Amino acid sequence: MVKQVEILRSINRILADSFPNYTVHINTCPEKFTRPAFLLELVRSSQTDANRTTVDKTVYYTITCFTTVDNRYKSDAEELIDLQEKVLQLFTTQGYVTVGDRAIKVSGSTGGLDIDRAYIDLQFEYFDNRTDEEDSTPLITSVYTKIRRNNNEAT
Repeated sequence: MVKQVEILRSINRILADSFPNYTVHINTCPEKFTRPAFLLELVRSSQTDANRTTVDKTVYYTITCFTTVDNRYKSDAEELIDLQEKVLQLFTTQGYVTVGDRAIKVSGSTGGLDIDRAYIDLQFEYFDNRTDEEDSTPLITSVYTKIRRNNNEAT
């Protein structure tokens, strides 16, 4: 099974590898944090039945991008837009993100801009096992059949 925290760690690794001068914060930023930085948050998840042993999962994350600010606490809008586009492309160009031994489908969109930050919304969709427990249902050991000819005689 793929856990949400494993996806979060993969997103974190991709951001940290691609933007080594940025700090990545998970779920909350300290009151006085150093810019440039990212904030990575799990937004929500959903799960529907696919069959008896499989579920269809969708998990949503938001990445908030912080660039430097001026003395009025305002970021350069073009710099924010450029960073937003780079981060979005980082996740959506391939169409998947590697999580453990899985390649999980990802789609994304820009989530808007504020005066000092930009947002990217990521959506991960994948099928997963309902549980990690092994199925203990006994396997069929033998099969008995009767074959009849067209004239209904048993053979």
